Amino acid sequence: MMLSDTSAPKVTLPFIEERLNETRALMGEDFWPYGVERNRKVLDYFLDQHHVQGLSKRRVSVDELFDAATYESFKL
Repeated sequence: MMLSDTSAPKVTLPFIEERLNETRALMGEDFWPYGVERNRKVLDYFLDQHHVQGLSKRRVSVDELFDAATYESFKL
């Protein structure tokens, strides 16, 4: 789904083009990246905070979250 295709909008968001332009200016062109590697920094921070706040007994690594096949199936 391409939100930027406004010929037949996929969402009912008023002023979608303006919101997309604002979002891209703030977050860059790819603001919903796919794949483990492209999200590793965020996942690592989340796991660190999860442990620091006592929600997990030990610090889990990003690589423990996903099966090895995940890395193969989402290569870009």
